Amino acid sequence: MRFMKRCTSPPSRPGLFLIGGFFISWTAWAGFPPGGDPGSIAVPTGDSESAFGVLTEEEAVEIALQNSRNLASLTANSEIAGYRLDSSGRIGNPELRIADVSTRYIADGIDEMRIGLRWRFPRMGALREERQEARVDLTKRRVEENRYRQGLIARVRKNYAEVLLVDRLAELVAEETEIEQRRVRILEEMVGVTGERSVLHLARARMRHAESQNLLARVLQNRRVARQNLTLRFGIPEQASLLRGKIPEAVLPLEELIDLAFENRPETALVEEQIRLAVTQRRTETWKRMPWPTFIDLSYHREKRRNEDWGELLMGFHLPLFDFNQGNIRATRLAVLNRENASDAIRESIADEVRTAYAVYQDLWLDWKRFSRDAEELISRAGEIVARTREHRTLRADEVCEMELLIVETKKNLCEKRCNLAHALIDLYQAAGIEHPEPWNE
Repeated sequence: MRFMKRCTSPPSRPGLFLIGGFFISWTAWAGFPPGGDPGSIAVPTGDSESAFGVLTEEEAVEIALQNSRNLASLTANSEIAGYRLDSSGRIGNPELRIADVSTRYIADGIDEMRIGLRWRFPRMGALREERQEARVDLTKRRVEENRYRQGLIARVRKNYAEVLLVDRLAELVAEETEIEQRRVRILEEMVGVTGERSVLHLARARMRHAESQNLLARVLQNRRVARQNLTLRFGIPEQASLLRGKIPEAVLPLEELIDLAFENRPETALVEEQIRLAVTQRRTETWKRMPWPTFIDLSYHREKRRNEDWGELLMGFHLPLFDFNQGNIRATRLAVLNRENASDAIRESIADEVRTAYAVYQDLWLDWKRFSRDAEELISRAGEIVARTREHRTLRADEVCEMELLIVETKKNLCEKRCNLAHALIDLYQAAGIEHPEPWNE
């Protein structure tokens, strides 16, 4: 099983003509007829070479990432949150005030013009709190994006492994059906001509032949559905040939995988930012008990009739005379402690996920390692027995068919165990937050 590198670039936004040209080129490359739909494409056989060549797992994942609209939407949300973070925590602009007061239409009194600037002081710690809230929001968006991307990659890899499984099963079941049919013909001759076998053997052989035909029809249908899922869910060409590689072994011990999960999983970064926000809010609520200027107003006055002018300075202060904000201070202190507990809870949850996935993987890896070794030995010996029997005729013809069916059944079990092991390995990497696992494999 091979894995691709991390892909974080959002899909491009070309112009209208470029979109049309790309769509026409892609439909031609994917085998879609103009105005047609994916359901009109013929399903290729598992052993035939596709016109598109071999599609590796890395290429399949890349296509899925590029075609995912949900991932594009989450990426856009992260970019929006990043722009909001750039604009947060900044000092507000001053206010320009102009007034022209005159009472000459009523009495010879005031005829004054005033111009000034008023600037409001931000509350102590408010700018830092606002910026930290924007940083927490950005981290949340990135957590959603990263976890969805990791889940999408895991789903593509699992579907990729399932298509490889059903392709191989289709070949094996077709071979099994052919052997069952041949055994029926042999038993018909042995029952009707030589009398070496009873009618019971023939009835069992016909029943097993019917079961193999039914199984072949189901496997072919499952293969068609699996390939259509790759096309409909991820935009991967249905007629592409997939590459079957070797399943790597996760060589890192459990504790190192847990440490990697703490580094790679985005939830830990979110909890750290939330702790910083709680600490900032506690400081802000504590500083509210201190006197703090609220605004400053600098004005220039000029009276036209007297030809006099003067300047004026106004300032306002917040005085905590009645409300000492004690409840909010205690609440923010408790919030800090709660966030620290939440951080420990997140780490415990991540460690449990890794331990569970690692236990499943180790069990399936041991089963695969032992069974594949024994299966290869069994297939080799059974093949030798079949070859010698055909040459020296030491076994009956129907018994030779039984040996061939045993070989096919062993290969089917081997394929299913391989697919289960691949799924367990993918779940382990997803739990550890690993998107590019080659450095941690043999």
